[in-house]
Amino acid sequence: MPGRRSLLVAIPTLVVVLLSLPTHAAAGDTVGETATDELFFYVLVPAIAIGVLVMFLIAYAILKFRKRKGHTTPPANPKTHDATLEATWTIVPAIVLAVVGLLTFQTLQITDTIPEDPDLVVRVTGHQWFWTFSVEDRNGTVTNTTGEFTVKVGQTVLLLIESKDVVHSLYIPGFGLKVDAFPGRQNVYWFRALEAGDFEIRCAEFCGLNHADMTAMLHVEPA
Repeated sequence: MPGRRSLLVAIPTLVVVLLSLPTHAAAGDTVGETATDELFFYVLVPAIAIGVLVMFLIAYAILKFRKRKGHTTPPANPKTHDATLEATWTIVPAIVLAVVGLLTFQTLQITDTIPEDPDLVVRVTGHQWFWTFSVEDRNGTVTNTTGEFTVKVGQTVLLLIESKDVVHSLYIPGFGLKVDAFPGRQNVYWFRALEAGDFEIRCAEFCGLNHADMTAMLHVEPA
């Protein structure tokens, strides 16, 4: 049937077009956030397209095969399978998942590959209920602060995150960055800021009565 053949061609074509759309609009405040936003875009657009297609097919089936006057008995020899259609709805999702998996791996290479030669090493320590920061530059100069620390645009910043008491979670909403802080264990992460500004730091793990007051500030200065 021409209509069905057109649909079989249109579905994979739509998926390929959506996955190839440009992503210059996805721009974050850090390198990692930008990569994550681009991945979100690549997953969201095909997901919306597939959702709309499925809703359309359901609506079509409901309207076409509903019980109505003159259509009260089923076909005498209904078609029970279609090899081409079944192959299509198996192969196309497999291709979509393979592409999403590849893009996810590429994103993780950016976000989770710890740099070997950072410009700054920041030891972040959570306390009930405040943050302390020990910032070491390439020259070995250490600056200790409470409640705030400062970096520059373009600097590669290595974060060493731990807690002195209970479980906390370092959360910088503007960077889309959240890393847990455990007592007796150090978590490692990194970022490179792309824009100057002041970014609030919060604790995203309930850690006691004054949890809501456990805030700090990250200052990003122009390079």
